[in-house]
Amino acid sequence: MSRQGAENRSGQARAKKEPWQDFEGEVAELVEGLDSGAFVEQDAHIPGLVSGTLRQLDALVRGQVVGQNITIAIEAKRYKRPVSIGTIDEFVGKLLDVGCDRGVLYAAGGFTEGALSRASNARNPGIGCVHLPPRADGILVMRNAGLSPLEQAFEEHLDRILGVHRTQEYDEWLRNDVANLYRH
Repeated sequence: MSRQGAENRSGQARAKKEPWQDFEGEVAELVEGLDSGAFVEQDAHIPGLVSGTLRQLDALVRGQVVGQNITIAIEAKRYKRPVSIGTIDEFVGKLLDVGCDRGVLYAAGGFTEGALSRASNARNPGIGCVHLPPRADGILVMRNAGLSPLEQAFEEHLDRILGVHRTQEYDEWLRNDVANLYRH
């Protein structure tokens, strides 16, 4: 369900979406492209199992893994600053309320060390964090797109070890074979 073309309270059509709405839509499209067998519902509204209140998710992914149904909540934060531990705690609470199996939080500004630690230690539901900075032209930059499973695992390992300290300069240093870490 798209927010584009929605009307404001005075009945006038909105001509342009906000940058955070574009970011949410782009993240939903990116997620949809990751698994052709999954169904992605953008701007999903799910009744809370605990609160009894309708909860909004930027995207809800439904699919199957080894024959078992799985739901993954997606949130996209287009903050200029890194996402803090409080945002992770809010996300965990929302996941528990709607009964999702897992959640993935995409952030344009990255994550604080505390947020990454909280997310990596979350269990039932598990939380994934993806730093997805937009380029100057507004297009999302997906660091691990087009990599083999082994290369993806290596990239994720570097993200876990370096966390918010991983920089573009560091990645260029690795790509230029200055450091030849386990790449043969």
